[in-house]
Amino acid sequence: MPRQWAELHPDLLRHIYTKLYDPVDFICFRAVCKGWCTGAPPCERPPQFPLLLERNLDHKYSSEFKLYSLPTGKTYSLQLPEAQNKMFFGQLEGYLVTFGAEDHDCSPALLNPFTRTELLLPFYNSYYFIPLYIGTTDPIRNPDSVVMLVYCPKRGHCIGFWNKDEDDWGLRGDLCLQRIIFSGPVVCHKGRLLFIGYSQHTIYKCRLYAIDLTTGGKLFDVGLPSQMHHFDCLVNAPIALLAIEQHNLYSDGVPLEECWFEVYQLEEGEYPPHWTKLSNIGDLMIFLNSYNGFCVSADGFNGIRGNCIYFTKLNGNEHNSRRLIGRYELGEERSEVVGLPRDTNGTWIVPNV
Repeated sequence: MPRQWAELHPDLLRHIYTKLYDPVDFICFRAVCKGWCTGAPPCERPPQFPLLLERNLDHKYSSEFKLYSLPTGKTYSLQLPEAQNKMFFGQLEGYLVTFGAEDHDCSPALLNPFTRTELLLPFYNSYYFIPLYIGTTDPIRNPDSVVMLVYCPKRGHCIGFWNKDEDDWGLRGDLCLQRIIFSGPVVCHKGRLLFIGYSQHTIYKCRLYAIDLTTGGKLFDVGLPSQMHHFDCLVNAPIALLAIEQHNLYSDGVPLEECWFEVYQLEEGEYPPHWTKLSNIGDLMIFLNSYNGFCVSADGFNGIRGNCIYFTKLNGNEHNSRRLIGRYELGEERSEVVGLPRDTNGTWIVPNV
């Protein structure tokens, strides 16, 4: 490398790398030379725009993945032998829950697809696992604050948590869930399990239920907004719990531009809690996955607006279709195509490296 490039002033280096919103670009920047690596410490990395993690379509449970960067339009290849012959569900703080595709070999694990570190989970006789809360940036080395929702055939829905004192995982099955049927999204918010469901006495009349994760007791339940039958996604936002209702997202033959969304905020200042419809979420960007989503602040991203929802939709018909990335502007109440990934659903994820 020419000497003048290797010895750029630290202030100039900082001016460059603070604009690298693509995490792969930031990693490549640090790999240029020792001086650039030292001058761009990981603790000063710029805000990372979420990537779309997609699986190779040639094999249903392949170890080959693709990462699509929306700001740059770049696609990166990613090999994950740990995910071979495994399904994955959910994403939280850059981690996925993987489990075996075969009935006789579930082998659930918490996997960081970027560092390939893995934490095996002991819930072998369970059907599915949803990550609810990861309290540290490195749950592999410090897993005392990992909380999971687990479904066991004999016990129903349980909470799996790491017991720091006993250095082992445990299941809390005495939650007030036996008489409540899950029917959609679930999220951990302020030490509580919040989910959409209905009781056996009010079949198909959905409500939001709040369960205390410490005691297992029900804190409250609240009905959905008038004429609202269901929420598609719950989002743990800095301002409050947000609920998203989508329209036309899964309708065949409906173009992406005709998709629209409603955002509601749970107001807990007065009892009982109630919902307020929002038309403005400030500088927040919401990224929607199946049954879950997360927020990222647009502050710090030059040229990227907040007050919007990013989503993916299959456009076209069964014979000629393409999955597109859309952005819904809450203030303008319109959707537009902003990206063209591969033909997979994909999962929005923020790298944790």
